Amino acid sequence: MIPTIRSILAGPAVQAGEPEVLTGAARLDRPVRWVHVSEVREVADLLEGDELLLSTGLAMRGAAGEAVDYVSALIEAGAAGLIVELGEHLPAVPPAVLDLARDRDFPLVVLHRQARFVLITEEVHRGIVADRFDFVRFAQDVHETFTGLSLDGAGVDELVRAGAEMAGSSMVLEDLNRRVVAFHALGRPAEGLLADWERRSRLCPRREGTGLAGLEGWLTTGVGTHGHEWGRLVVPNPTADQQRLGMLIERVAQAVELSRMIERDQQSVQLQAQGGFLTELLEGRLADGPTALTRARALGLTPGTAYVGAAVQVDVPSGEAATRHRAQRRLGERVTRALTASRQSAIAGVLGDDQIVLLLSVPARTSDDVVLKAFAEAMRADPGHDPVTIGVGSAEPELLSTGRSLRTAQHAARVAHEALAAGPAYFRQSDIRLHGLIAQLHDDPRVQAFVEAELDPLLAYEARHGGGLLDLLRQFLAAGGNKSRLARTAHRSRPALYAKLAQIENVLGVRLDDPSSQLSLGVAMLAHDHAR
Repeated sequence: MIPTIRSILAGPAVQAGEPEVLTGAARLDRPVRWVHVSEVREVADLLEGDELLLSTGLAMRGAAGEAVDYVSALIEAGAAGLIVELGEHLPAVPPAVLDLARDRDFPLVVLHRQARFVLITEEVHRGIVADRFDFVRFAQDVHETFTGLSLDGAGVDELVRAGAEMAGSSMVLEDLNRRVVAFHALGRPAEGLLADWERRSRLCPRREGTGLAGLEGWLTTGVGTHGHEWGRLVVPNPTADQQRLGMLIERVAQAVELSRMIERDQQSVQLQAQGGFLTELLEGRLADGPTALTRARALGLTPGTAYVGAAVQVDVPSGEAATRHRAQRRLGERVTRALTASRQSAIAGVLGDDQIVLLLSVPARTSDDVVLKAFAEAMRADPGHDPVTIGVGSAEPELLSTGRSLRTAQHAARVAHEALAAGPAYFRQSDIRLHGLIAQLHDDPRVQAFVEAELDPLLAYEARHGGGLLDLLRQFLAAGGNKSRLARTAHRSRPALYAKLAQIENVLGVRLDDPSSQLSLGVAMLAHDHAR
């Protein structure tokens, strides 16, 4: 570890001089970047900060005012401390110097016996060089570890766990809304690490770069590309050297972002490999109707009077890629069995880890509801154990226009699976509406940033003071901004209610009777509540 004043005083070369700490005892753990031996009064101009000076006191001989100026200049230059060897020419430190050092909490140490300064500097510089070598070696270990993990396709959980173990401290990855994405607890139970996390996180403001922040002294760094950060890595209880920890969490943040980018690339490849025809329909890359119909028939689709898109959504399993692939295979087999049991003609493709998208043919004299209901009942009757949700689009008369139906089906399935606990056999866009849009986009950093911009002052106020203002704003928005209706439903007197609403306006800096404010706050509240 990098030497401190305390560790230097404990060394044999300094101990031989019988050191005595006169002032600044509370700052003996300050790191020392270098050690200088100097008797020059103007040495402060040569310092860069965090140096420990050794002197026989020649610079403090003479008038007391000059000695005070000398020590004052050292303090202003950022010197870590001063060790003075007492002797015949300087039997004691001038009282005025002691007063100054005591007032500024500046470490001032005297040696009562002669010490060999060359041995002191040799000991300290050897320790500094050793620390630098250890840092380089540690940085190499970090580089090799996370390069290997990235090449092996490690997930976010594995990367955070590796970072925490190398740091010897707990590590948490959160998104812009202060929700925990991944964590690894060391030296404390997870319940204690994550207790009241959102409130504690809001009391630790985001900062540029890497460093300590907040009342609890968290070490933090942003995650994401510059200008497009989507999360933050936190070491809530940093116990090791801050420089090493800072370098480590920056490397973990890079690995997490790389993993996220690779995962997106893998999903894109998967879309092309396993759902080529459906992907072309989704992207509008088929321009010729007869050619599209010919390709669809070759894939086994019976021509119909209309075509309807559907998507089957399943929970994404955690763990290795092999685990996710097995889940995909199980879902594919289940969809195939349901199509056979319901005697439906369809093209099915795996689009992403968690969805199978279908294009179903609607026979003559049959409605799309009949086709979809038969397929949904067959899915429900299948013995598969993974809970699934089915989203559907509109029936389209031509194949080339089914891209819209497929997109709607994907959107409805994903939103309903995440946000709606129960509902019909399948979900249309009309079942999810604005709630569905927010549910789909709540993980988007731009939406999270919007929520923060709209609600952060009130959320931070609640974290500090409580008072129920957030719940009152939610009730106000649910009442459509009607204060009379709000007074009835909230069971509050109008004077008390108006005072609370005025307080909300003051905290947020907006007018609640402004329709645009109500709209923005309503969308932000919907996104905030959905994320929880």
